[in-house]
Amino acid sequence: MNRTLLKIFSVFVILLVLQSLSCKKAEINNPKLFRLNFPLGLETLEPVMSNSPQTIWVLMNVMEGLVSYNKANEIVPQIAKNWTISDDGLKYTFTINTKVKFHNDPCFPNSAGRNITANDFKYSLERVNDPTTKTRGLWVFRDKIKGANEFYEYKAKKSDKAVNGISGITVPNDSTLVIELTDAFAPFLSLLTMTYGFVYPKEAVDFYGSTFSSHPVGTGPFMFKEWMHDKHLSLVRNNNYYESDSTGNKLPYLNDVEITFTKSQETEFLDFLNGKYDYHEPSSEIVDAITDEDGKMIDAEKKDYKLVKQPWLNTVYLIMVQNENLPAGKSSPFVNNKKLRQAINFAIDKERIVKFVLKNRGHAAYNGPLPVGMPGFDSSVKGYTYNLPKAKELLSEAGYPNGKGLVLTLYISNDELQKNIAIAIQEQLKEIGIEIKLEQTLQSSLNTQQQQGEIAFTRGNWGADYFDPENFMSLFYSKNIIPFGPNKTGYSNPEIDKMYEKSIRITDFEARKKIYNEMERIVIEDAAWIYLYYNQKIYLLQKGVNGFFLDGLNNLILKYTRK
Repeated sequence: MNRTLLKIFSVFVILLVLQSLSCKKAEINNPKLFRLNFPLGLETLEPVMSNSPQTIWVLMNVMEGLVSYNKANEIVPQIAKNWTISDDGLKYTFTINTKVKFHNDPCFPNSAGRNITANDFKYSLERVNDPTTKTRGLWVFRDKIKGANEFYEYKAKKSDKAVNGISGITVPNDSTLVIELTDAFAPFLSLLTMTYGFVYPKEAVDFYGSTFSSHPVGTGPFMFKEWMHDKHLSLVRNNNYYESDSTGNKLPYLNDVEITFTKSQETEFLDFLNGKYDYHEPSSEIVDAITDEDGKMIDAEKKDYKLVKQPWLNTVYLIMVQNENLPAGKSSPFVNNKKLRQAINFAIDKERIVKFVLKNRGHAAYNGPLPVGMPGFDSSVKGYTYNLPKAKELLSEAGYPNGKGLVLTLYISNDELQKNIAIAIQEQLKEIGIEIKLEQTLQSSLNTQQQQGEIAFTRGNWGADYFDPENFMSLFYSKNIIPFGPNKTGYSNPEIDKMYEKSIRITDFEARKKIYNEMERIVIEDAAWIYLYYNQKIYLLQKGVNGFFLDGLNNLILKYTRK
């Protein structure tokens, strides 16, 4: 029995066994506790290193920024009560709600959280641009906020010129924050909705030191309680939270959030059915077992849980490192070899992967890096389709006839779905003579290896940080090559750089869209990525859960959730 059939069989066995059990869910159900599981683990809770979904999910409920997105994907005030933008688009002036308090925490005298001030935002934004913090968010504000580059150079000891913070971030008084940009940047407010724009107190960073990454302090609806690595993480209700619902009830409704780190999705599914978890992301085998041919849940009315499908602005691709400046002892066959990159793109039948491995949880990436549903997506932008003869021809022209002399290792995480996709790719590349070895590791370790440029061929994905196509196109900007930004491929093209820099100064969206679509066509021709599929979010919720909010950016907001 092959692995896929074995997995499906095991899921059916679980379902049959559970039908014969009389689990007393009431014994483990707590109407004020929300439970979920992170099978891929959790690397850090340091805001300046928050580039993984797991980290972002936690911080989104513990911390906040100046502005946020509402359920209509509109930017609305959060800790900033209001703001103004100068006519030239260079100066943003925010009025801070100084009644908002940081969480009660031992980092403060008597563990009593203090009121927030504009200086707290200045401090937090400067940490994002400070290389001594091991920040992964330099790309967000560098080259945008006036003086951010000089501050970075000074902190990196590349400049002898004394710099007193970022000159473009000023605090006229406790309730006023002014941010000046070097050049107009149309999506700037969107950047501030990211976790890199969240605020936290200097007292916490000083008090916890190197362990601040394991003990965040913010202003959000939930407070950090405990993180026992590889076991569980606990959050508790912030009783001082300042927001209320439309009827005047204080948010959040929940008292506690508990996250575990069970690695097996099948075990997690079993626990979900037993009521241990309120939320579960099922594997493709489980989805196949509980749904019919139309993708609808079998006997839905008899289940204690519901199946939810929603858009997710996320593109899954393979990273082919093209950066010549690799760490000592490292090399990549993809450097200066566009035909090799194109050959692999043509050799992968993404439609088969979506249908048979993903069970139609997503769409084959036949267009560019912008996913379906993203503002700026254009179906006239065409990417790669499966073409085996073309793949073989290009592979030979790339210097590897029938794959001879090519040695590849594909690095993936411990996620079962990633493994199954990688196995499918492995089999498909054999058809043009390419043998690849699969190397599986923890997602947290994979993130670190990718960020340090240690591996040449690996799985990547990019979920939108905000609802603007610039967010995706920034991944092809040469100044964002790791460790300075999210360009993990090391892709560099002067033409793309010029187009990107031109686009961010244009406030008219339709004009920007035309530039981004042309950029897409260029990076497709350059085979900057191996485009696989545009993701779709599918998850299970216990029927008693209401107000659960997971947006198109894959941000989990629990302050509206009740049971």
